[in-house]
Formats: sequence, structure tokens, C-alpha cells
Amino acid sequence: MKRLTALFFVLFIALNVQSQESINMYIFGHSLIDHRPPMIPTPSDETTVPHWLYLLAEESGYAYTAGGQYGFLPQHANVPPVSQWGYDIVPPVWDSEMESFVDAEITTILLTAGNFMQWQGPDEEYPTNPGVTPVSATETVFDWVEEQGNPVRYYIYENWPDMAGFLQNGFPPTVSEFEDYNQYIAGTFHDWWIVYHDALLASRPDMEVKMIPVGPSIRNLYTNLLNGMVPVTELYEDDAPHGRASTYFLAGLVTYMAVYQEKAPASYNVPEIVHEGIREKYPMIVDFIWNELEAFNDDDGNSRVFFEEGITDGSSLVKSNKRIQLYPNPATNQLVIEGFDEAYLKIFSSEGKEVWSQFIRSDQSIDIGHLSNGIYYLQLNAGKELFIDKIVVK
Repeated sequence: MKRLTALFFVLFIALNVQSQESINMYIFGHSLIDHRPPMIPTPSDETTVPHWLYLLAEESGYAYTAGGQYGFLPQHANVPPVSQWGYDIVPPVWDSEMESFVDAEITTILLTAGNFMQWQGPDEEYPTNPGVTPVSATETVFDWVEEQGNPVRYYIYENWPDMAGFLQNGFPPTVSEFEDYNQYIAGTFHDWWIVYHDALLASRPDMEVKMIPVGPSIRNLYTNLLNGMVPVTELYEDDAPHGRASTYFLAGLVTYMAVYQEKAPASYNVPEIVHEGIREKYPMIVDFIWNELEAFNDDDGNSRVFFEEGITDGSSLVKSNKRIQLYPNPATNQLVIEGFDEAYLKIFSSEGKEVWSQFIRSDQSIDIGHLSNGIYYLQLNAGKELFIDKIVVK
């Protein structure tokens, strides 16, 4: 019953609360958040996440300021921090030479670990920094911020892994090498971040640290909605792998929806520096990422991404009074759903666990032969309408 209650909390929370409108962000990061200068020059700061966060926030009528510093966690743990980043268009959040951290009125901390340490646990010491682990270094940073006295929200930015170990003949990867790389992102690499996040939740429960699954969300886009549409050389420029503008745009989308707790604005005109395959599917990409974030929960159904207050889908999403048609019900191997044009479908078990998700079209036959017998709940996000129903599998 607890899991079922959590399921419906996940399904309906977006209908009842409001988003944030102003974010002052300080970032403890490295080049998978802020990559400058890029190997392939860009007109402005398009290979940084804050650049895209600012443009998306501006389109929504929200305020956004940002700053940060380069380093890996052992370096970031050498507090106090020193603001190093400035941008062409993003207003600065803090001048560490002119004012205190408190005076900057920072509301949001974004922090990321290195992308090459996942061969050992997040609670194991760095080989080059005895006595320091990713978890302990993060605790040091967060504790220092807490001591400054201003209330902030803490986010872990889950990045994407080093690619070099998957390549036999250097960048770019072969098709099979890229497949192996993407499999790693969704597997062992992601598992490391879950353990890391859980350790922080356990050691600093009052901070309510959240996590943004940037790498896995982008990986799922590449292997699903964008499969075969965007060449790998349009995504990355080397085996680090530093992204190109398209990848940082997608990373910015994921981060925007996580920290503003709403869908990215449908009215945003994606610039041509972003690959055309991404520009053409922008509305579908927004829906896809939003569903990825909504589904990123712990075993009890609690969101790893969103703070309970302040979540909205940003698109006037309403539970539809119209009825969708699904048949056969009970079903065995195939299911057909009618009554919409195109939608993102999630299927949940009776315990609240997501067991299947995909973009579908009306009248499309869906293979459910892999589902065990039992009751399942459907969540169908079709534009601004949300349909919820259930099926019996026999």
C-alpha cells in the first residue's frame, strides 16, 4: 500500500504546486558543466550549462545568475571557494574578491564529481588524496556552505563518463564502441552515482540533497528518441568526452527542468548551433526529459530530483476528463491504446515500480508479453493532457 500511495504521489504531484522563479547558482564543477575554450569555437558560451540555463529561464520570464569554479572534489573541498567563472550573457552570482558568500544570496549549489573515478566506490579514498573520498569531500563543501547561514538547495549533477577506455583507435568511437559506452552510462556508472547520492542522503538528511541524472537522461535520448539522428561527432569533440554545443544544450535542458522544477518553455526557439535533429524534436525532447526526471525515484517512490514543494510541468498539464480506449483488457501479449495522436506512455506495476516507457502513437500495437500476470497502471502524457488507467495482464 505504501508503494501504491507513492505511485499516485508521483503521478499527480505536478498538478498541484508551483515552480521556482529566481535562482542564484554557484557551481563546484569542471568541464562537463563549463567547457571553455572548446576545440571547435562557438559564438558565445554554448559549451556551458549556465549559458543554456539563462536562455531558458529568460524565455520563461525567470531570473538566473551563475558562477563557479573548476576542479574535482578534492580541490573543491579546499574551502572557502573562489569564484572563477564569468559569462557573456549570464549575470554573475558572486564576486569573491568584493563580497562574502552570504552577501551573494546564493540559493542553489550545483556540484559534480569526476567522471573517471567510478571504478571504485564513492566512499573509497582517492589514490592521490589519502583520507579523502568523493563522499567526504562533498560533505566538506556542503558543510561549509551550511555554515554561511543562507538557506540553499543542493544538487548533485550526474555527468557522463570518460570515453577513452572504450576506444581501440581513438576518437570517434565505432558504432559498437559507442553502444558499449552508452550501456556503461546506464549501468555501472549510474549505479556509482546512486550509491554516492544515498550516502549523502544518509549522512546529511537535513540538507535534502537532490540529484540530476544528466548523463543517463542524455544517453536515453540518444538511444531512443534521437537514435541514429545525431552523429557522435556532433555530440562530442574528443574522448574526455567534452561535449559540443548540442550536448551542453541537452544538459542545460535536463538541469533547467530539475532546478526550476518545470518543463522547459515550449516557446523557446532553439538556435542553429544545436544539431537540426535536436531542434526538430525539441517539444518531444522536453516531454522525454520531463518523464525521465519524474521517474527518477528511490525505492519508496520519493523523487531523487524534485523538492516536494514547487513542482509543476510548466505546460498547464491537466488530468483529462476524456477517456482513452485500451484493448484488450485483460491483455496477454499485445495492447492497443486509442484516443490521442502521440504520447509518452509509462507502465507501473501495482507496487509503483516503472516497468516500461516509450513514445507511442494512437492505434500502435504495444508488446507487453514481457509483463508478468497482474494489475498495471498506465500514465499517458499527451501534450497538455494526462491520462491514467489500469490494465490486467493474464
